[in-house]
Amino acid sequence: MAPAAKDLRTKEERLYAIKLRTAQWEVASDSLEMENRKSELEAIQDLYEDKIETLSSLNRARRSYQQANFDYEQAVFELKRTRLDFLRDATHLTIRKAVKYRTRDGRRQVDITIENASNLDQAVFLNPGRTAAEVRPLLEVQNIKVSILESPMSRVVIADPYEMTVPSLKLGATSTLTFRLLQDEDAVVIAMDMLDDQQHDYIVLRRESLEDIPTINSVQFSQEGELNDRIRYDLILERLADDEKTFRLAIVNLPHEIDPSFRDPATSANLTQVKFSEEVTRQQLELELQIPEKLSRKYVDQIIEFYVFITDQEGFLQIGELNRKYGNRSVPLEEVNSIKGDKERFELIPRGKAALEALIANRYQEVKTGEEVMVRVDLLNTGTLEVEGVYLVLTPPLDWTYTTQPDTIAKILPGDKEPVNITLVPPPDLGVSEYDVRVEA
Repeated sequence: MAPAAKDLRTKEERLYAIKLRTAQWEVASDSLEMENRKSELEAIQDLYEDKIETLSSLNRARRSYQQANFDYEQAVFELKRTRLDFLRDATHLTIRKAVKYRTRDGRRQVDITIENASNLDQAVFLNPGRTAAEVRPLLEVQNIKVSILESPMSRVVIADPYEMTVPSLKLGATSTLTFRLLQDEDAVVIAMDMLDDQQHDYIVLRRESLEDIPTINSVQFSQEGELNDRIRYDLILERLADDEKTFRLAIVNLPHEIDPSFRDPATSANLTQVKFSEEVTRQQLELELQIPEKLSRKYVDQIIEFYVFITDQEGFLQIGELNRKYGNRSVPLEEVNSIKGDKERFELIPRGKAALEALIANRYQEVKTGEEVMVRVDLLNTGTLEVEGVYLVLTPPLDWTYTTQPDTIAKILPGDKEPVNITLVPPPDLGVSEYDVRVEA
């Protein structure tokens, strides 16, 4: 006697075979019962017509046939449902790729690639009367709804659009969906709903970059500051990649009179380069600008537009060449846009202030009746802007008159001092007393 062939089917396939065979037996059994009841009904129908069987017997036979027919239809339905349940078990969607990156305009996006990785062999096994070509269309998945959730325990959707639909996905086919992350996460749950089935996959996002250059952003991109002040801008640098690389920081179109420095706020160290790695993908720095006290007048109260770049060595050399080419002139925007790297536009408005102080060496004088009073006032510009068209305004006692020499000072530079001589003339009938004179510039 030949030995029995070894059953190479998996445990699941053997279980499917048992359930399928049971469902098929139920169909065959109910079909036989239905045929028997049909034959009985036809026989009783003939006897009833010959007045041998009663109407009650005919009705019982008819009800028995109807019940047998119902049982048969139910068994056929259960067989189809069993096959569909097994076919659903053979149907599987997999996340082939999940990549997080930042676009050139600074948005965080995720590309999700879904593949129909259904088990064709299992599906063919469940349909022994069909070929693989005939079974393949049965594994096509339709109306797949995909959304991105915050965590396995949360139903919070953290991507825009909130839900995307794949109309159809054939066996072996893939579909890539692009979402914008509403909050930055390194791991998310990809939820897929299809028909009456749900699939939730907890995925760690792979980081990539559209270009091998970090992105640079700032919240405080426009600021004002007085002369001789220090102004700080925040810098947020981010690189979504898994390798280690160093990049350079540079500035374009900032006047040479203003001293810049890149600082690490945690250590206060000055930086010219930053390093990114798989562990370090985001850095927060500061750009500090020292506005000189004697900044050129053409920059005061004007918007200074400049750019901060993060770039590689090639882009850094390109910036150096442009700075040498244009010197103290601004690099044109088309040239700025040609620089390799990522940039952020900044604005600085240096604010100057004008302040005059009247210095009088001798604030108290004694004079005789009929004498004129001579007073020297030195006007000191204690501000950061030059002052033009300066003159004195006096408030003398009643009936007193005065003259100033000079009447008007054309210009006083910051830190400079200009003298004004005042001559006060009292009235002829002046009595002996103390008199106050108010002096304003």
